[in-house]
Amino acid sequence: MNTYPTTSFLDLCRLGSRLLKAAVRAPRSFDPSLVLHDWMKDLTVRYHSANVVLNLLALRLLLVTDQNLSRHILAGQPRTTAYVAGTLKRKAMSYLAPQALTITDDAAWQRLRPFNERVLCAGRPHDFQREFLGHARRAFSGPVATVADVRDRMGQAMLNIVFGERVAPERLSADIRVLFGLVQSPLKRLLWGAIERRRLRVLYGSLRQAWGGLAGQGGQRSDGAARTSLLGIARAAGADGNPEALLQQMPHWMFTFSGSGADLLARGLALIGSRPEVLAGVRREIAGAGPLDAPASIDRLRYLEACLLEAGRLFPPVTRTFHRAPAGDVMMGTRIPPGSEILHVFSLTQRDRAADETANAFHPERWLDTPAKAAAAYPNVFLSGARHCPGRELILFVCKGAAAMLVAESGLSVHCDVLARDPVPFTFPEKLVRFRTS
Repeated sequence: MNTYPTTSFLDLCRLGSRLLKAAVRAPRSFDPSLVLHDWMKDLTVRYHSANVVLNLLALRLLLVTDQNLSRHILAGQPRTTAYVAGTLKRKAMSYLAPQALTITDDAAWQRLRPFNERVLCAGRPHDFQREFLGHARRAFSGPVATVADVRDRMGQAMLNIVFGERVAPERLSADIRVLFGLVQSPLKRLLWGAIERRRLRVLYGSLRQAWGGLAGQGGQRSDGAARTSLLGIARAAGADGNPEALLQQMPHWMFTFSGSGADLLARGLALIGSRPEVLAGVRREIAGAGPLDAPASIDRLRYLEACLLEAGRLFPPVTRTFHRAPAGDVMMGTRIPPGSEILHVFSLTQRDRAADETANAFHPERWLDTPAKAAAAYPNVFLSGARHCPGRELILFVCKGAAAMLVAESGLSVHCDVLARDPVPFTFPEKLVRFRTS
């Protein structure tokens, strides 16, 4: 039976040489992630396989860039007889939330997935759309100039959406970004993980206080506000469950807004604002949608949503994920050995010009003209299969509401030459983006 090709020590030497040359050639613009992605893409060409086992000496990872294998892995529920969260992902997320949905499997996943879907109203408009839209509009009522400003504003909206107004202390927005930064970086976790344990304890202290109906430090009790929040739904939906396990779902909801959701919004706004014809189209759509404080008006903004989806395709807020095959598998005659660790790199699969010649172009129309085809070609903007993001509809709604306000009411514009034309750069040029609002 066939197996996937395995890289050699020489390939690692080539990577080291590339990194060194790139750092010497342009130290100020040196981007190791771009070098790494180019190296991985070249490996698939050199070994004539979309999927390659990366021999990293102390670790072996099956690099998956083939959409068919990726869909196959993501299709089913996480089970120890099929595919589960990868060891690297499990260790990283366990630092923050050992019982998070993203690293559970079997019976635990089957208990927690419906809970998350109920709280986030997966697959449909959220029950509290109107309240959440109000939070987003208030958070973005002030001017924004940088991507960091967008993250701060989304962090403000997040606190009210997740906990209710004036229920949680403002510092939680910064805390969750710091803690998720440790989750996403093994080096940061090694250097700062022990020091930041205090921040982690304080976070969970605040979550337990909020769950119990008490105000966090610096907040005020607001039971009515808490009911119209994700926390309020979680309390009701988890009345008979394990409170600690349910609490551990909340950090991911928080970061979905203030981290990956904020990045999706900022990148979408940067692309829209850098292209006059796209900005004009978004403004026309907003003008005809109705009052922007009405959820139905935001739901009508299909072109704006297409721009956000295209931004997520080009610059995925989540660039990779890890899985493991405890029992092994066979896919189209090729064997995946038991215990294999697997790496999906979405920023590669979503920029494959061999499969789509427009892969490096900003083309939001693909999500309007042939949405089913676009979703099939690019299924992992919000993951796919049983593991698809249960907060997809909610985060898109909040991002659209914030974007509509900034474009139509705050007069947002952007100047970023590298985003104004195709092909767009492989990595998002955050330092070059400046927003202007009137």
